Amino acid sequence: MFSYADVPGPRTSGVAAARAVEVGALEFAIVDLETTGFSPGRGDRIVEIGVVRMAGDGRVLREWTTLLDPGRGVGATQVHRITAADVRGAPRFADIAGELAALFAGAVVVAHNASFEQRFLEAEFAAAGIAMPLLPALCTMRLARTTGLDLPDHKLGTCCAHFGLDFPDAHAALADARVTARLLPLLLRTAGAGALALPVPPGRAWEHPDYPKFRGMLRPRSGFEPVRAG
Repeated sequence: MFSYADVPGPRTSGVAAARAVEVGALEFAIVDLETTGFSPGRGDRIVEIGVVRMAGDGRVLREWTTLLDPGRGVGATQVHRITAADVRGAPRFADIAGELAALFAGAVVVAHNASFEQRFLEAEFAAAGIAMPLLPALCTMRLARTTGLDLPDHKLGTCCAHFGLDFPDAHAALADARVTARLLPLLLRTAGAGALALPVPPGRAWEHPDYPKFRGMLRPRSGFEPVRAG
């Protein structure tokens, strides 16, 4: 589902360099998930999604978030602070799959430790019967490693602390997506990346014929409702 972008440089292949796109010309869909556990292969599911759609110049274009009914226990409430009562009556992933796909269309999908989000999103879209196209993606954890910053690790909290970014609401999906959106331009600037080499172009708006736009009610976590852009 994800094909990862590179920062153009001496080690970038000629083909990749030819696909380099100025950051300012791109849009990004920064996504974060809260899940019932660590392994979709063992039945873990997504319980919350947060997405920040951002222009290459840093302007926030749209925020989107919802709790999801995982159809099983919610997992580690002590970590993500989501209870069974919170997800009762929330949509299932299949309900919002088409809307989420549209949020990713035309953008580079960004996440911190993106392989985690990739595993869960691939499993959830497959279970919903949706074959997603290959999407250009960027992992901010991987990007942080390329900067050469002297950090003890490259966790989201560590990176935020280095740049002086407040990070008080860890493990709330929209909060994590928001702070990753603030971190992204700082990492790109530190890496000297004015462009990204995209392995595939951002896709056009896409709709699955069997999954029309969600007509129900999203369930944002209390205190983390999306801010209307503009």
